[in-house]
Amino acid sequence: MATQTAPVVQGNILTAALQIRAYNTKLRTESVLPDVFETLSSEIKYSENGTKMPDAILMKLEKSAAPGAHTQVVPLLMRLQGAPTYGQTTLVGTEETLRVRHMICYYNLIRKAVAMEGYGVNANDMAAYNLYGQVQPMLSEWFKELRGKRLREASLLRYASELVEANIGSTTALKHHFNSNIFVCNRALGGMPVYDVDEETEAVHTYPANGAIGDSGYEYVDKICEVLSAATNAFANPERAVLSLEALLALDYHCTVNLKLEPIDMGGKPTLIFVVPSAGLIKLLNPANSTGVGAVWKDVMALTKFESAVPGAQFRVRNLLIVEDMRHATVTVNAGGSTPNYTLTPGFYQPGNLSGRNDSPWNNTTNRVFDVGCVYGKGALTEWKVQALKFATESYDYELVQGKGAYECSGIQLTQFNVDTETEASNFNRGSCIVLLPKGGLVTVT
Repeated sequence: MATQTAPVVQGNILTAALQIRAYNTKLRTESVLPDVFETLSSEIKYSENGTKMPDAILMKLEKSAAPGAHTQVVPLLMRLQGAPTYGQTTLVGTEETLRVRHMICYYNLIRKAVAMEGYGVNANDMAAYNLYGQVQPMLSEWFKELRGKRLREASLLRYASELVEANIGSTTALKHHFNSNIFVCNRALGGMPVYDVDEETEAVHTYPANGAIGDSGYEYVDKICEVLSAATNAFANPERAVLSLEALLALDYHCTVNLKLEPIDMGGKPTLIFVVPSAGLIKLLNPANSTGVGAVWKDVMALTKFESAVPGAQFRVRNLLIVEDMRHATVTVNAGGSTPNYTLTPGFYQPGNLSGRNDSPWNNTTNRVFDVGCVYGKGALTEWKVQALKFATESYDYELVQGKGAYECSGIQLTQFNVDTETEASNFNRGSCIVLLPKGGLVTVT
């Protein structure tokens, strides 16, 4: 039988340069964590006829800055509180004097730009994917995410970074200092950190320029850290200070009765919005956890259509509407710190997926990190927008080198009123309360 000769295998004679490639020109964009503040911070305009806390967590000042003005003063009239006069007792001489507080609001210029090319080889390569056509929408998204970070900065540190990291025109940059209302689980309501007004006149506190806030002489930071230490057994047992149903009830009472936060009207229900870090909900939602909400799940999940319309809304406990926050901030207590040398280092989620917060697991000695939640009432934060977001272009080298930029003039700060010479007693913060929770990771229940 004749042997059959194997055919010659042609193989691929095309060089790499001749091989045809197909490209899918439909652009995908990186996904990011959702920001609860895009819905919660409803815009409520401020009326110059008088200051009434708006029925949302954000008070928005719309008035444009007068020429040369870098600040706007918002007045607040306090309620009458004196005793009455009875019977025929003379009323003359018993009149109560009206009391007022004020808040000074600030703004600054905020800018962001993206490099582009107007023509040439690089520009032609980019044109196939319409990359440059995405720049303006991406700048808009970046500013939205930055605004969420700024709102969290102001909630924790009174002022957003644009008011601290650079001079405001001819006005010197402001100082960061922690919210005057702070709640820590596993502590008596009378044992919360006591605000120290001296914080506002001490050395400059800036984040992230100096990183840590505190050290020698910063008494309020020491007070906060002392309470955190007591709640966690000198940081050895962080599980003692996690959220529980009992802690939620105590927080509701503390915010409503002690701090007198003004509630938001949500479908006829007085409501305080508790924005909770995602990890803080892990143990609380575990149905096997006797201290969580599992046993009363059907009751706390009975949300109205107004409440369930809030993205991230989980459940309700008395006045508190619990809303999950995936982009929450963190604060870290310095390793080995003690009074009077405690420090707290804030960390915030940046625009995109750049995390500037402390996402490392808790360690009793080297990483005492707390996630930051916040309870918001009416007008908890104030935003002064002098100039809305606008876009601009840059052109150089006969329009070869180009840039697309965006800018706005605005400022975000905590709604906090006071008098000219501030004291602890005159401080008026009826809009918010920070809640510090040990970094999560407690998945199992023992």
